[in-house]
Amino acid sequence: MIRMLSLLMLCPVLIAPVCAQRMVVDGGRVQLRGELVNGACAVSPESANLRIDMGQYRTNAFAGVGSFSTVTVPFSIRLVECHSEVSRLVGVAFQGLTPAEDPQVFAASTRVGGAQSDSGLGLGLFDAQQQRIVPNAQPQTYQPIDAAEMRLHFSARYRVISLPLIPGNIHSDVWFTLVYP
Repeated sequence: MIRMLSLLMLCPVLIAPVCAQRMVVDGGRVQLRGELVNGACAVSPESANLRIDMGQYRTNAFAGVGSFSTVTVPFSIRLVECHSEVSRLVGVAFQGLTPAEDPQVFAASTRVGGAQSDSGLGLGLFDAQQQRIVPNAQPQTYQPIDAAEMRLHFSARYRVISLPLIPGNIHSDVWFTLVYP
């Protein structure tokens, strides 16, 4: 009887590992991205995927084809861990689609009824001296690397490339790269 009682008391201890199976529930996904570069500076995480709010414009606020909006939207790219012994200068080149009507600006599209459409606008980018940046070209100016952390200043403005202007949520996809001469 004591043996039977001992065996019954030992049974839950032996069965517990079998009953305590792990349950795994898919909880989502984490994407981690990074980049190894051989440049004088690294792009800060908050500048790697900038989202710039261009604001709201009235369709009759533009003077016609070729005119720019009166609103200039500033933005900056923050560079960190800069080392002037690797390179003394840095420039920024911007790449993206350009409309056939005006290759000096980036394409700006809108959604109409769920379909992507030309908005009639293009997006012009400018450097800190308000010189227009040519899309898909090498930088026209370079900044001296004079600190471990730098902030490069730019601005954006819409430009009318065709009429009529199509109202909607406008978006442009533009990429940038750091260029060391």
